[in-house]
Order: sequence, then C-alpha cells, then structure tokens
Amino acid sequence: MCYNPKKYSGDDNMKKLFLIVILALTTVSCELFSPSYWNRVTESRRENGERCYIKNGNAYCVDRDGNRLY
Repeated sequence: MCYNPKKYSGDDNMKKLFLIVILALTTVSCELFSPSYWNRVTESRRENGERCYIKNGNAYCVDRDGNRLY
C-alpha cells in the first residue's frame, strides 16, 4: 500500500487558475493600451470607409454607404 504524505487540495488548482487568469488579463490590458494596436484599428476603419460621430453624447459609426454600424 502506497502512502503519499503530501496532501493535495483544491487550493493548488485554484492558485494555478488564478495565476492564469491574471496573466491573461495582463496580456489583454497591455494590448488595449498599445498605440500601435489603435493605429492599426484606425487605419483599417479608414480603408473600409467608416466614419464615427458623437452627437448629444451618443457615438455611432457609418460606413461609406451611410449604413450605421454598431
């Protein structure tokens, strides 16, 4: 009969999950604040002919045909 003195608990799995979530959120948040990312987004909108407006606190975008994009 084997005896393993180390007790495994769910805490180890929760710690790993928590660290993975923190790493993922850090990666995503750094990408959101990246100027190069937003430059690419702006450039792709220009290529597609999209224009965005803010009117009375409401923001909306229209494509080159005048259709609203949400």
